[in-house]
Amino acid sequence: MRIRTTRLATFAVTAALTLGGTVAVASSPASAATGNGDSGVSARAGLGSVTGASATVGPDGTYTITWTDRWPGPMRVYASTDADRFTRLVGTTKGTSLTVSGLDPAKRWYFAITPAGPNGGVVTAPRSLGLQGAPNARDLGGYRADSGRTVKYGQVFRADALGKLTDADVARLGGLGLDVSADFRTDIEIAGNGVNRLPAGTPVENLPIADGNLTAITNAAVGSRDPIRQKELLGDGKAAAALENVYRGFVDDPAQRAQFATVLRDLADGKTVIYNCTAGKDRTGWMSAIVLKALGVDDATVQADFLASNDNLRARNEATKAGLKAAGLMQDPSLMDPLLYVQKSYLDTAFAQVQSKYGSFDAYLRKGLNIDPITELRLRARLLTN
Repeated sequence: MRIRTTRLATFAVTAALTLGGTVAVASSPASAATGNGDSGVSARAGLGSVTGASATVGPDGTYTITWTDRWPGPMRVYASTDADRFTRLVGTTKGTSLTVSGLDPAKRWYFAITPAGPNGGVVTAPRSLGLQGAPNARDLGGYRADSGRTVKYGQVFRADALGKLTDADVARLGGLGLDVSADFRTDIEIAGNGVNRLPAGTPVENLPIADGNLTAITNAAVGSRDPIRQKELLGDGKAAAALENVYRGFVDDPAQRAQFATVLRDLADGKTVIYNCTAGKDRTGWMSAIVLKALGVDDATVQADFLASNDNLRARNEATKAGLKAAGLMQDPSLMDPLLYVQKSYLDTAFAQVQSKYGSFDAYLRKGLNIDPITELRLRARLLTN
């Protein structure tokens, strides 16, 4: 377990506990992060001022790191498999990008961009974990939060089901230092799609959240092979409405709220966590929205992270639709789109339910998820940069 707490936050927590008071954690809007791994924060020393950074990796394993430098000057780029410790210098440039090759492709790499030494630089990484068997697995780090801080890389990961991981995928997960794997799937889903493949010894939390009868609706529609019946069940906005009802349940159902709260407490305790459902888009999507909102990430960024599942899952989803048509199961597989992809309305529905039921997101944290101010402060101290 890796616990990272700033001195200021530690003092605040200690003082609150000692005095028996509470700690108020203010939230304010922040600008949205951009790029694949944008940190949105600055690192200054000498002439350099990095205001954003991103990293992408090509099919040949070559990384391209780019950034914005308001006061151009020589920049050093360091690489590491640990997002907190950088010692390997991979390049120096007066420009605003660097191409890096020769890194072990079996490992996940983070990069620190700094005009001085490796400490205090802006950290970035490809958001995707690069898992062949889980295309929606990604790092939640790098997003800008309030007060100019940034969500740390290498601490919290979201994913689709991990049952089809290759041996190389499992090995890559093994380098993440996972303390907990939280699985939101039901027993039926696990039986149908397989138990998650994880590095040996990874503790597992089974936190099942039902899918609101979506499986039954989908099976009835596809199993009927009847285009008219399928449109009756899924068409004219019915599939989207069913998903929106599921998202209301995330907020309304006390059992579901308890599952989401468990992951928040794990993170506040300093555990490195990966959580998943089947596609990594709905239950996992709402969990990610909760984490980011609790950390002070602005709404536009939360929404962008939520909708990113569509691009990550597109190839698999389109293959699924083509298979349904080829097998004669559906004449119009586009009826499945609201089930296979996420829509802005789904997230809006959940947040609207938060507002209706609790009045604010902070009240939802306190009363709905039973996250007290001290736990929220610990969450921020351990998941946000200084």
